Amino acid sequence: MLQSQLKDSAAAGRMRLENTQEKCRRQLAAADAHARQRLEAEAAQHERETEKLRTRLRDLATINVDIACEIPELKAQVTELQLENARLLHSQGADIKELMQIAGRLFELSARLGLPLDKATREIFARRGWRTNTLVPDQ
Repeated sequence: MLQSQLKDSAAAGRMRLENTQEKCRRQLAAADAHARQRLEAEAAQHERETEKLRTRLRDLATINVDIACEIPELKAQVTELQLENARLLHSQGADIKELMQIAGRLFELSARLGLPLDKATREIFARRGWRTNTLVPDQ
């Protein structure tokens, strides 16, 4: 009888163990399936984000290529404008020297002839810082 109870108890224990193991397998399978679903969803989300970033990167690369193509043309324009600016500065410097020479001659003639400079000419001389007080006063 004791052996029979032991056998029944062992059989019941094995049955409970098998039931528990089966329950654990089902829970593990469900948890595994759930984890795989989450992983697949997150992977899909990351793939979508990665594709958006790749598209943005391609757009930026296209813009970069466009800008890079414009650089030589813009450099040529800058060089051309710098040369034009230098030419204008040189021309302006030459004009200033010539006008100073003409102003000096005008001042000299005015002093020799004893004729005063008109008001507009005196104002020009004053703006330039050229003295006119040695000229003949207005008459």
